[in-house]
Amino acid sequence: MVAAGARSRQPARPAPTATLNRPHDPTTPRPHDPTTPRPHDPTTPRPHDPTTEDSPISDRPAPAAPTADPDRPDATSGAAIVTLCTYTWFLYGIGPSIPLFRDELGVSSSVAGLHSLMLAAGVVLAGFLGVGLVRRWARFGLARRAVVAVAAGIAVLCAGSLVKGAELPITLPTMLVIGLAGGLALNVSTTVLQEHHGRSGPAVLTLANAAAAGVGLITPLAVAAATATGLTWRAALILVVPFAAAAFVLIGRQRAVPAYAARPVGAGRFSARGFPRAYWPAVLAVVCAVAVEFCLITWTPDLLVRRTGMSPGLASGMVTAVVGGMAVGRLILAPLARRWSPLSLFLIGVAVTAAGWSVAWLSASAALSVVGLLILGLGLGGQYPLGASMAITASGGHPDRAVAVLSVGVGLASGLGPFGVATLSDTVGVQAAFLVIPLLAVGAAAGVLGSARLLRAG
Repeated sequence: MVAAGARSRQPARPAPTATLNRPHDPTTPRPHDPTTPRPHDPTTPRPHDPTTEDSPISDRPAPAAPTADPDRPDATSGAAIVTLCTYTWFLYGIGPSIPLFRDELGVSSSVAGLHSLMLAAGVVLAGFLGVGLVRRWARFGLARRAVVAVAAGIAVLCAGSLVKGAELPITLPTMLVIGLAGGLALNVSTTVLQEHHGRSGPAVLTLANAAAAGVGLITPLAVAAATATGLTWRAALILVVPFAAAAFVLIGRQRAVPAYAARPVGAGRFSARGFPRAYWPAVLAVVCAVAVEFCLITWTPDLLVRRTGMSPGLASGMVTAVVGGMAVGRLILAPLARRWSPLSLFLIGVAVTAAGWSVAWLSASAALSVVGLLILGLGLGGQYPLGASMAITASGGHPDRAVAVLSVGVGLASGLGPFGVATLSDTVGVQAAFLVIPLLAVGAAAGVLGSARLLRAG
């Protein structure tokens, strides 16, 4: 024991001098000592830890590099959100601007509604062309080109609407281009947000759409203010340019992020084949919800003018009630989507939409009608992001193709919905035409219920 203790007190044999004094070359890896833990390399995946699998955020210290599937908005989601805001500024501004442009031209609602059809046709084209363009330029490259085309198209639209005698030949094709570019930007942003945030995708996607609706809340007011001061609706729409410039810069900074750098898997072309059966009812739900949204944004001013006697300019500004309700609804839903299923929240939204529509449709009071529109927006706000998330989830691992096909349906809904209401308004009056709203709401509810049932069965 004494000898052993004496040996334990002997100093350790020093390492060879050549090794001890040689400066370490950082390009040469040191021999690994299995008793010494290595520092964690953030580029190397950690071993699977079953205790944290169900948690959206690991309770280990975060590495310096961004982790996969963040559950809170970050710089990547910020770029996508600004892109959504760019297109949203135009969407929520062109709706109340179409009736004003119709009055300038002295044409019918059906003729003015052709602008909605051309915009929708562009969104449909975005669905057919988007997968191939993402394959060619990656998501970030396509998104940057899209926001530039949106800004340029809106500038041409505003200028062309002032060319006497040639307004429609200029504005209608331009709406097609804006719809194509805006649809591509919307599709890429939706896919990036869902893919980048993983299981937190529905919550972050809802929050992103809340931010976009918040921007859209200002646009109808800007249209009303510009009209009241004699600058016309064009002065409000052209303000999209700063949004597009900011989106262009922010997207460029995210080109190395996997969600933006990704290209479609497989053949990289549009195809509606191979999706699970549960995907299609979810698409139907989104199509119905989008049709309701665009019908309201475009023709709510006419309903308010005819039912309550508001001036056209003030009625255009009151579209803010719908958009404001959507923004607030999405802000409320964003935290709830982390705990509640998208199906439950979607169905609650449909019920609230129906209640708000009843108030707005039956009332001849301006104040009560605006309250009804606000309630309607509260219910409608979460239906697009929740439905889109459900459709992507049900796509069987093909998010780019899923969003592309969804874009075709959204494009048809955003054009045929307002055009159908315009045609009915010319025939039976705007109040009777608005009866399509509850029918579409029922279709949306049936779609999500059918998708959920098929997912459970499959």
